[in-house]
Amino acid sequence: MTVLFLLLALSDFTKALQFVNNPAIGGLVILGHKFQGVAQNLILGPIFGIILLTYAYGIWNLRAWVLPLSFAYAFFVPANMVLFWSLHQLPPPTKGFIVMYLFLSLTGSVGTAIYLAYHREHLS
Repeated sequence: MTVLFLLLALSDFTKALQFVNNPAIGGLVILGHKFQGVAQNLILGPIFGIILLTYAYGIWNLRAWVLPLSFAYAFFVPANMVLFWSLHQLPPPTKGFIVMYLFLSLTGSVGTAIYLAYHREHLS
């Protein structure tokens, strides 16, 4: 799990570069709002990257403070997805993409929170 959160952090750190490369696809999405500028992505991307690095550190070292962060992230991801899909008029993705995206994002966020909650006695 930790490696996946490290990859997500790396992705957030490079949001400005992703936006410059392809503004139609790249950019950070927070609570359904996609940020449309290099400066916005340059500031917010590293902030969220640091949050994800902190989360990964807490998981790797089994810290007790990571449990509330995992709950917050478990609520943030589905809310972000629903708000993004409802606020933007985009062509509908394929059913296969939707199923795979939901599986990966929800098992990564909600699944991590459930795992940590179930194993809370191992957190120090």
